[in-house]
Amino acid sequence: MLEIKNFSIAGAPEERLVAAWNTKTGEVEKTLAYQHEVWDVCPNDDGLWIVSGGGSLGRQLVLWSLEEKREIRKFNCPDGAGAGMTLLDGKIWLTHRHNRKLFCLDPGSGKVNWVIRTENESFSPAAYRNELWLIEADPGPLGHWSESEQGKYFFSRYDPAREKIVERLPVAFAPSCMAYDGARFWYAERGKKGFTSTKRPNAGAAER
Repeated sequence: MLEIKNFSIAGAPEERLVAAWNTKTGEVEKTLAYQHEVWDVCPNDDGLWIVSGGGSLGRQLVLWSLEEKREIRKFNCPDGAGAGMTLLDGKIWLTHRHNRKLFCLDPGSGKVNWVIRTENESFSPAAYRNELWLIEADPGPLGHWSESEQGKYFFSRYDPAREKIVERLPVAFAPSCMAYDGARFWYAERGKKGFTSTKRPNAGAAER
Protein backbone atom coordinates (compact mmCIF):
# COMPACT_ATOMS: atom_id res chain seq x y z
CA MET A 1 0.00 0.00 0.00
CA LEU A 2 1.25 3.53 -0.76
CA GLU A 3 -0.03 6.96 0.28
CA ILE A 4 0.07 9.43 -2.64
CA LYS A 5 -1.64 12.87 -2.90
CA ASN A 6 -4.59 11.98 -0.63
CA PHE A 7 -4.92 8.49 -2.11
CA SER A 8 -3.99 5.16 -0.55
CA ILE A 9 -3.15 2.78 -3.40
CA ALA A 10 -3.39 -0.91 -2.58
CA GLY A 11 -3.72 -4.31 -4.16
CA ALA A 12 -6.84 -6.43 -3.73
CA PRO A 13 -5.62 -10.02 -4.23
CA GLU A 14 -8.97 -11.82 -4.50
CA GLU A 15 -10.39 -9.23 -6.91
CA ARG A 16 -7.14 -9.16 -8.93
CA LEU A 17 -7.05 -5.38 -9.08
CA VAL A 18 -5.29 -2.24 -7.92
CA ALA A 19 -7.59 0.13 -6.04
CA ALA A 20 -7.15 3.76 -4.98
CA TRP A 21 -8.90 4.94 -1.82
CA ASN A 22 -9.44 8.69 -1.40
CA THR A 23 -8.50 9.46 2.21
CA LYS A 24 -10.61 12.64 2.17
CA THR A 25 -13.85 11.35 0.64
CA GLY A 26 -13.63 7.66 1.55
CA GLU A 27 -14.42 6.65 -2.03
CA VAL A 28 -12.66 3.72 -3.74
CA GLU A 29 -11.69 3.74 -7.42
CA LYS A 30 -10.52 0.80 -9.54
CA THR A 31 -7.16 1.70 -11.09
CA LEU A 32 -6.13 -1.53 -12.80
CA ALA A 33 -7.57 -5.03 -13.26
CA TYR A 34 -4.83 -7.66 -13.64
CA GLN A 35 -4.81 -11.32 -14.72
CA HIS A 36 -3.28 -12.58 -11.44
CA GLU A 37 -3.72 -11.76 -7.76
CA VAL A 38 -2.27 -8.37 -6.81
CA TRP A 39 -0.41 -8.53 -3.49
CA ASP A 40 1.30 -5.14 -3.40
CA VAL A 41 1.84 -2.05 -5.56
CA CYS A 42 4.42 0.72 -5.79
CA PRO A 43 4.34 3.59 -8.31
CA ASN A 44 7.51 4.86 -9.99
CA ASP A 45 8.38 7.16 -12.90
CA ASP A 46 7.83 4.46 -15.53
CA GLY A 47 4.51 3.13 -14.24
CA LEU A 48 3.39 0.86 -11.46
CA TRP A 49 5.31 -2.02 -9.89
CA ILE A 50 3.06 -4.92 -8.91
CA VAL A 51 3.76 -7.96 -6.75
CA SER A 52 1.42 -10.50 -8.32
CA GLY A 53 0.66 -14.17 -8.60
CA GLY A 54 2.24 -16.16 -11.40
CA GLY A 55 5.93 -16.73 -11.97
CA SER A 56 7.84 -19.96 -11.45
CA LEU A 57 7.37 -19.97 -7.66
CA GLY A 58 3.94 -18.33 -7.55
CA ARG A 59 5.09 -14.73 -7.18
CA GLN A 60 6.42 -12.25 -9.75
CA LEU A 61 7.27 -8.57 -10.02
CA VAL A 62 5.62 -6.72 -12.91
CA LEU A 63 6.24 -3.17 -14.10
CA TRP A 64 2.96 -1.97 -15.63
CA SER A 65 2.57 1.12 -17.80
CA LEU A 66 -0.64 2.94 -16.86
CA GLU A 67 -0.31 5.08 -19.98
CA GLU A 68 0.21 2.21 -22.43
CA LYS A 69 -1.83 -0.30 -20.40
CA ARG A 70 0.69 -3.09 -20.78
CA GLU A 71 3.54 -4.90 -19.03
CA ILE A 72 6.91 -3.22 -19.53
CA ARG A 73 8.98 -5.72 -17.59
CA LYS A 74 8.54 -8.70 -15.28
CA PHE A 75 10.64 -11.27 -13.47
CA ASN A 76 10.22 -13.96 -10.83
CA CYS A 77 10.41 -13.07 -7.16
CA PRO A 78 13.47 -14.78 -5.65
CA ASP A 79 12.64 -17.65 -3.31
CA GLY A 80 8.95 -17.00 -3.99
CA ALA A 81 9.08 -13.83 -1.90
CA GLY A 82 5.95 -11.73 -2.15
CA ALA A 83 5.13 -10.09 1.18
CA GLY A 84 5.47 -6.58 -0.21
CA MET A 85 7.92 -4.36 -2.08
CA THR A 86 9.03 -0.76 -2.25
CA LEU A 87 11.57 1.36 -4.11
CA LEU A 88 14.43 3.07 -2.28
CA ASP A 89 17.57 4.64 -3.74
CA GLY A 90 16.82 3.19 -7.18
CA LYS A 91 16.51 -0.38 -5.90
CA ILE A 92 13.63 -2.76 -5.20
CA TRP A 93 13.27 -3.96 -1.61
CA LEU A 94 11.22 -7.14 -1.36
CA THR A 95 10.25 -9.11 1.75
CA HIS A 96 9.79 -12.83 2.33
CA ARG A 97 7.71 -12.93 5.49
CA HIS A 98 7.89 -16.53 6.72
CA ASN A 99 11.48 -17.13 5.59
CA ARG A 100 12.48 -13.90 7.35
CA LYS A 101 14.42 -12.46 4.41
CA LEU A 102 14.79 -9.00 2.89
CA PHE A 103 15.89 -8.91 -0.76
CA CYS A 104 17.43 -5.98 -2.59
CA LEU A 105 16.96 -6.24 -6.38
CA ASP A 106 18.04 -4.35 -9.47
CA PRO A 107 14.78 -3.05 -11.04
CA GLY A 108 16.20 -3.29 -14.56
CA SER A 109 17.29 -6.93 -14.53
CA GLY A 110 15.73 -8.47 -11.43
CA LYS A 111 19.22 -9.48 -10.24
CA VAL A 112 19.48 -9.96 -6.48
CA ASN A 113 22.04 -7.53 -5.04
CA TRP A 114 21.70 -8.58 -1.39
CA VAL A 115 19.81 -11.05 0.76
CA ILE A 116 19.47 -10.00 4.39
CA ARG A 117 18.14 -12.20 7.21
CA THR A 118 15.64 -10.43 9.46
CA GLU A 119 15.17 -10.97 13.19
CA ASN A 120 11.39 -11.16 12.94
CA GLU A 121 8.92 -11.82 10.16
CA SER A 122 8.73 -8.70 7.99
CA PHE A 123 6.28 -7.55 5.32
CA SER A 124 4.72 -4.52 3.63
CA PRO A 125 7.92 -2.42 3.25
CA ALA A 126 7.41 1.31 2.61
CA ALA A 127 9.90 4.00 1.64
CA TYR A 128 9.79 7.65 2.63
CA ARG A 129 12.66 9.78 1.30
CA ASN A 130 15.76 7.88 2.46
CA GLU A 131 13.93 5.82 5.12
CA LEU A 132 12.90 2.18 4.77
CA TRP A 133 9.96 1.14 6.93
CA LEU A 134 8.32 -2.27 7.27
CA ILE A 135 5.93 -4.22 9.46
CA GLU A 136 7.59 -6.65 11.83
CA ALA A 137 5.68 -9.57 13.32
CA ASP A 138 6.77 -11.75 16.24
CA PRO A 139 4.12 -14.50 16.28
CA GLY A 140 5.11 -15.75 19.74
CA PRO A 141 7.18 -18.50 21.40
CA LEU A 142 5.59 -21.28 19.34
CA GLY A 143 5.66 -19.45 16.04
CA HIS A 144 2.38 -19.75 14.15
CA TRP A 145 1.18 -22.30 16.70
CA SER A 146 1.19 -19.58 19.37
CA GLU A 147 -2.04 -18.09 20.69
CA SER A 148 -3.05 -14.93 18.82
CA GLU A 149 -2.64 -12.75 21.94
CA GLN A 150 1.03 -13.80 22.16
CA GLY A 151 1.85 -12.14 18.83
CA LYS A 152 3.49 -8.72 18.66
CA TYR A 153 3.57 -6.23 15.77
CA PHE A 154 5.76 -3.21 15.09
CA PHE A 155 6.17 -0.43 12.55
CA SER A 156 9.95 -0.54 12.20
CA ARG A 157 12.60 1.53 10.45
CA TYR A 158 15.38 -0.49 8.86
CA ASP A 159 18.84 0.85 8.07
CA PRO A 160 20.18 -1.00 4.98
CA ALA A 161 23.73 0.29 5.56
CA ARG A 162 23.90 -1.20 9.06
CA GLU A 163 21.57 -4.10 8.23
CA LYS A 164 19.56 -3.59 11.40
CA ILE A 165 16.36 -2.14 12.79
CA VAL A 166 17.04 1.34 14.19
CA GLU A 167 13.51 2.26 15.28
CA ARG A 168 10.76 -0.08 16.42
CA LEU A 169 7.27 1.25 17.23
CA PRO A 170 4.89 -1.30 18.81
CA VAL A 171 1.26 -1.31 17.65
CA ALA A 172 -1.67 -2.84 19.54
CA PHE A 173 -3.32 -4.47 16.51
CA ALA A 174 -2.49 -6.84 13.67
CA PRO A 175 -1.80 -4.74 10.53
CA SER A 176 -2.02 -6.34 7.09
CA CYS A 177 -0.26 -3.51 5.21
CA MET A 178 1.26 -0.11 5.91
CA ALA A 179 2.45 3.09 4.20
CA TYR A 180 4.21 6.14 5.64
CA ASP A 181 4.07 9.78 4.53
CA GLY A 182 6.58 11.34 6.92
CA ALA A 183 4.07 12.18 9.63
CA ARG A 184 1.48 9.40 9.69
CA PHE A 185 1.33 5.67 9.17
CA TRP A 186 -1.54 4.54 6.95
CA TYR A 187 -2.56 0.95 7.46
CA ALA A 188 -5.22 -1.71 7.06
CA GLU A 189 -6.00 -3.84 10.08
CA ARG A 190 -6.38 -7.58 9.58
CA GLY A 191 -10.02 -8.67 9.59
CA LYS A 192 -11.38 -5.13 9.18
CA LYS A 193 -12.40 -3.10 6.15
CA GLY A 194 -10.88 0.17 5.01
CA PHE A 195 -7.74 2.09 5.96
CA THR A 196 -6.93 4.26 8.93
CA SER A 197 -3.90 6.21 10.14
CA THR A 198 -1.92 7.05 13.22
CA LYS A 199 0.68 9.72 13.90
CA ARG A 200 4.31 8.74 14.21
CA PRO A 201 5.22 8.99 17.92
CA ASN A 202 7.91 11.37 19.09
CA ALA A 203 11.49 10.16 19.40
CA GLY A 204 12.14 7.80 22.26
CA ALA A 205 11.11 4.46 20.77
CA ALA A 206 14.28 4.03 18.74
CA GLU A 207 16.61 1.04 19.06
CA ARG A 208 20.31 1.65 18.59
